[in-house]
Amino acid sequence: MADTSPQFTLYSDVASQWAYTAHLTLDETGYKPDEYIVKQVGLLDAENFAPQYVKINPNGTIPSLTSRSLPHPLIESADVVKYLDSHRPNSSPSLFPADPTIRTKVDDLIAHVHQMTLSTTLILLHARDAEELETKKASPFRAYINKRQEKLIEYGSAHPEIPLYALRTPDNGHLSHLYNAQNLGPEHESFFEASHRGYRDFAAGLDMLDSMLVLPFAAGDQVTAADMHVVPWLAHALWGAGGSAVNDFGPLRELLRKSVPGFEIGDRIKAWWANISASESFRKNYPTLH
Repeated sequence: MADTSPQFTLYSDVASQWAYTAHLTLDETGYKPDEYIVKQVGLLDAENFAPQYVKINPNGTIPSLTSRSLPHPLIESADVVKYLDSHRPNSSPSLFPADPTIRTKVDDLIAHVHQMTLSTTLILLHARDAEELETKKASPFRAYINKRQEKLIEYGSAHPEIPLYALRTPDNGHLSHLYNAQNLGPEHESFFEASHRGYRDFAAGLDMLDSMLVLPFAAGDQVTAADMHVVPWLAHALWGAGGSAVNDFGPLRELLRKSVPGFEIGDRIKAWWANISASESFRKNYPTLH
């Protein structure tokens, strides 16, 4: 009798940026809902730091994927996409083209948006002056940072043998201190200056992305794994900047202009975005920005 049980379990969350590399891939490659299980890991409640999840993913990141066919969980979004593509249930083209030139382009684009200097955490949590910081402090991000710190301390105290807690607690604690301090100090000025540099790097990264794209999709004539990664990165940036619609580039442009006067979103990015946002998988996963 054929085994009809789900092939794998995907650990995800609607608040996770990179989880959507997996969800886009699931839909792009034709998986049916009964072929896998999705388990939600509450990012906003810091469930990704819970010891039971850290046993699956020692980095405490989302997504992760487990399967009886795997010797260990997959804990990087790029590896999750490769697994999903290699087990795709239909005859659709692979998201990793065989042509070496195109494959190199795909790999380069994925690596580009995963650079630390292009983390969208900058847009969500960092500030360049007191006014921006006050706006962030009045938003749900303050509670998010504080909840993370609370859980990191709680879990770290109970499980000193788990390296993640000692690794993540100081950095998040510094951010929590900046958000909760009653008065601005020298550490805030350093934070503001570093945030300005971060925005300049982010703008440069967008310019580089514009030059790297090979239309009509990210790496050429067909949708590839590059699209599965660039979409969540840019969607998260647009949302974090305050965009209210899928094609609303204005808020991100204005946010970047504060650090890079006259900055413009490249025409190739806009053309690529128009193409990929018309796809069925995009429309299913991004009815609104997030």
